[in-house]
Amino acid sequence: MEAVKKIASWLDGVSPESWAADSMRRDAVIWQLSIIGDAVGGISEETRAAVPEIPWKLIRGLRNNVVQRYFSVDWKIVHNVAAMNVPELERQVRELLQRSYPDIFKRLREEESGAPGDSPGGSHV
Repeated sequence: MEAVKKIASWLDGVSPESWAADSMRRDAVIWQLSIIGDAVGGISEETRAAVPEIPWKLIRGLRNNVVQRYFSVDWKIVHNVAAMNVPELERQVRELLQRSYPDIFKRLREEESGAPGDSPGGSHV
């Protein structure tokens, strides 16, 4: 969830053109998308099958494209995906955690609220 929150904050109020021209912000978002893609790669087939509405292969594919084809990426498309699809992914992942992994969901909520016993590492998806 940490990666999603970072992307949202870095894109807030930033036009696709401004974002494409800002290499530091662009690279930061790409890095977080890469983290999300790597995290998706570690999700079991059973979990993926349980939530078919999440486009698991597309998420992983985006990560591979922006990392492997960095110099030919259409930044406007990446901005649109990050700005529009990442918040929806966060909602879907929260629902998955709440439904299938309530202990993890509870810990995530505690971390976000600053409750005692917070994990120092945070959650990266």
